[in-house]
Amino acid sequence: MTAALAACDSAEERAEEYFQSGLSLMEEGDFDRAIVEFRNVFQLDGTHKEARRKLAEVFLYQKGNRRGAYRQYLQLAEMNPEDLDARIHLSELAFENFNWEELDRHGTKAQELDPENIRVKAISVSLAYQNAVLNENVDERRIQAAEAEKLLSDRPDSTMLRTVIMDAKMQDENFSEALESLDRLIERDSENPRYHRQRLALLGRLNDLNGIEEQLREMIEIFPDDAENKQMLLRFYTAQDRTDDAEAFLRELTENSDGTSERADLINFLIQVRGPEAALAELETAIANTDPNDVAPFKLVQAGIFFNQGQQEEAILLLEELMEADTTPQTFKNTARVALARMLIATNNDVGAQMRIKEVLADDPTNADALKIQATWQIQQDDTDGAIRGLRTALDQRPEDAQAMSLMAQAYARSGRNELAEEFLALAVETSGNAPEETLQYVPLLISDESYLAAEDLLKQALRLAPRNLALLRTTGQLYLLMQDYPRLGQVIETLEQIDTPQAGRYAQQLEIQRLNQQVGTDEAIAYLEQLAQSDADNGISPIVLIQAKLLNNEQTEALELSQQLLAEDPENPGLRALLARVQLANENVPEAKAIYNELLSENPGFDAIRIQLARIARAEDGVSAAQAIIDGGLAISPDARTLLLSSAELKEVAGDIDAAIAIYEQLYDRNSNSVLIANNLASLLATYHSSDADSVERAWTVARRLRDSDLPPIQDTYGWILYLQGESAQALPYLENAARGLPRDPIVQYHLARVYSALNRPEDALRQYQLTLDVAGPADKRDQITDAQQQIAALKAAAAEGQEESTIEN
Repeated sequence: MTAALAACDSAEERAEEYFQSGLSLMEEGDFDRAIVEFRNVFQLDGTHKEARRKLAEVFLYQKGNRRGAYRQYLQLAEMNPEDLDARIHLSELAFENFNWEELDRHGTKAQELDPENIRVKAISVSLAYQNAVLNENVDERRIQAAEAEKLLSDRPDSTMLRTVIMDAKMQDENFSEALESLDRLIERDSENPRYHRQRLALLGRLNDLNGIEEQLREMIEIFPDDAENKQMLLRFYTAQDRTDDAEAFLRELTENSDGTSERADLINFLIQVRGPEAALAELETAIANTDPNDVAPFKLVQAGIFFNQGQQEEAILLLEELMEADTTPQTFKNTARVALARMLIATNNDVGAQMRIKEVLADDPTNADALKIQATWQIQQDDTDGAIRGLRTALDQRPEDAQAMSLMAQAYARSGRNELAEEFLALAVETSGNAPEETLQYVPLLISDESYLAAEDLLKQALRLAPRNLALLRTTGQLYLLMQDYPRLGQVIETLEQIDTPQAGRYAQQLEIQRLNQQVGTDEAIAYLEQLAQSDADNGISPIVLIQAKLLNNEQTEALELSQQLLAEDPENPGLRALLARVQLANENVPEAKAIYNELLSENPGFDAIRIQLARIARAEDGVSAAQAIIDGGLAISPDARTLLLSSAELKEVAGDIDAAIAIYEQLYDRNSNSVLIANNLASLLATYHSSDADSVERAWTVARRLRDSDLPPIQDTYGWILYLQGESAQALPYLENAARGLPRDPIVQYHLARVYSALNRPEDALRQYQLTLDVAGPADKRDQITDAQQQIAALKAAAAEGQEESTIEN
């Protein structure tokens, strides 16, 4: 025992020696060796709090390793939950990283420990401000911003307070003052890329084009390895029709650098602006004038050009040669593997792509590009936790990677954490400098929340850098339709008309039709369509669009006359024949429509859309089994046809073959897990018909958790019922009440609400709802849920009668 105690004392003494050595090295400024000494402490004493605190300080204040510092402070907090210093640092780091969950966790604890501490007060204000923003409470947001201003005099170096103040000024559109606040933050942390991106966004809101150009050039100088900054400057020049300036800028970078990446950037630009021939010519010159050991970046670009020109085998072979060449550096071999994986994905070779990504991650587990591709697969497979872990690692390597942020948003949305998804989408927009792709991912969420002004602001900023982007213009036009801002909508239409492409013309016409329909009425919109259809100009509007508009306007007779006229001019056209059949159905001429559909299907048995129409007619006339036979005939020809499989699943559900329907939806879900329709239908069947099976309920929850914020009654029913099955009846209630109101003729939906009323001990509501279930279902419905509803009614009535009897006896 004495020897054991001596060994213990010796270990503690040696740990203390390492700790004191680390402190001395810190004083000398030798922080790398200090880190080694502090880590030696933990080999002997993992609970040495002060060594862990000093290591965290070195990481945070000397090495700029915020993630490393966070881990050390987190261990301190776990060892001692009352450690105020650790909680403060964790809160501040979480705030910097937009991690609101961790800010709430550690900030709330810090408030409990010392609410009067000035740093804790800053945390409290930041927490309250963020909650006000999330809840769209403008008054509270302004109150907390004013409190931040007061605290700033006592805490002038607080990044949290200055960030709150800057954001508040941006929220109130005081952009000049926000810019001043941001410049103070940049003075304190001049190499923080996020601040520079925010400054760029503010200059965009102020429409300061000279400032934007200067800011982008400054960002390129400060962050020479960040390719996105160069891309933003190139987009800016292109948007201003300054392609010569863009090319001159890239050639300037090439001349002032000994590396190959700048010339590769130039070649990529030439591909987009001058075409592949100019890029290939530049490539040949670059390869000829470059050491053979340094040509790998050019070969990679060359492979990309070949692939995009349709020379896929040649491109893949070139990348494989790069990976095998002894002259290719190992890190670049991984770059080539990732590029090859993308090509294999594009050619539907997912197995080959997965093998390449595994090779990259085996060699470099932190490879950001490989982690992003892996995360995409993990999200599709509902492994959202795995995707989030990988993307966090990717963002550790590239904190300003907008694509990784967008993927993080997808992972959070798939897991049902929509607030975090929106945060990352907003961050991706900011980080990308309002790039079109990121902006178009975020704007629909703002529109769905009716945050029209915020959506308009983002679209304007994106259009300043890409004013001829058709997707941005179209989305902006659709937003103005929702806002009923017809003057600005007219400006968008005029801009589209000035872009001399067929697609731009179609978008302009579509928006004009919608404007007329909404502003002055359907008749005017149809008159405009008739004018376009009769015009000799090649405007992309065919009489078919006019026929469809007349059908929507209940002008069936006019639609029939026009479709017959069109078919007389081109009697063999299958599309016009199918259109005539559809119009015949609209006119309730079912035999005529059926005859046309049968003719078309006999000529082309793989015409799936026609087969589905025939199946619908057969179901109405002869029942589900007749419709299923028609669909099965199509599946014999095309077993993977999505539309046929969906029709088959629906028919099997109606016929009561639930497991067969589930199997089809599982098959479709494996192929495309992004489809909300498929996810809802699969989860609904699992939860409704296998509610007693825990594995099925868990599977349903994994599939359906993304559906939390939907306002569609079928989806609300699915989500609410799964919540009920998990014991969350109170949370399920509003979903199922909304679903029952939206689907009043669906007995299963009514039954689900009745079950929740029972679980919440509301017998009168439950009895009424069970009776409504039976009334809607009718006597012929023998499903288990209907039988259970009958039994529940009997039980509730018996309990009510027993209660009355007991009450009578007591009285």
